[in-house]
This record gives sequence, structure tokens and C-alpha cells, in this order.
Amino acid sequence: MHPYDDCVEWIKSRNDTSEAREWLTTTGREYGVIHEMSHEESVEVIEEAYQRGAVLVEVVGELSEVASETSVDMLLITLPKDQNDRKLLFELEDTIASMTGFEGSVDEGQQFILVRWT
Repeated sequence: MHPYDDCVEWIKSRNDTSEAREWLTTTGREYGVIHEMSHEESVEVIEEAYQRGAVLVEVVGELSEVASETSVDMLLITLPKDQNDRKLLFELEDTIASMTGFEGSVDEGQQFILVRWT
């Protein structure tokens, strides 16, 4: 396993995860957001990841049964094998990273990208 994937598995073991589209639908327009984005912006980011070839997009955080108590600042993208799709997803991560002050990842054959807002 790639060391990056080991780190992601550690993060997943300490946080709740849920498929992102399902989570956005369940939490609704008021609370279904990532970081400080609107619901619509959150949907756009997730749809963009799927359009670029993501196998799975999950929200990562403290996912409470009470929507108003849910906090999500990370997306976990499961990468495809297709090299072009992987490139597109790493470009998406770079775009988000440049807005949030983080550095993007380098494709070293890992299975995941963890996109962070905080």
C-alpha cells in the first residue's frame, strides 16, 4: 500500500465517512455544505469530481445524526486507474488546494486523494 493511502486509512479510522451525494441529500440545503461553501457550491465540487472520473467521493468529518451538528471539511476521492481521469482529478485538487492554502498531491499511484479545506 502507498504511504499516502496508509495516512488516508488512518484518517478514515478516526472520522465518519459517507458518500458525498447521499450526504448532501440527507443533510439538506441548509446543512449540506462543505466548509464555508454554499450547498450549491458543495454539489458542484462533488459533481465535478465525478465528472472527472472519480470512482467514489466521500465526505469525511464528524457526521452527526443531527444535520445542524454536522461538520465536513474534507472530501475523500477514490481514484480511477485511467491516467487521464487521474490527471483531471489531481488538477481539481490543485485548484482547491490553491484556494485553501494547501499543496496538491503528486500522482504516485495512490488510491486516494484527500481534499482539505482546513
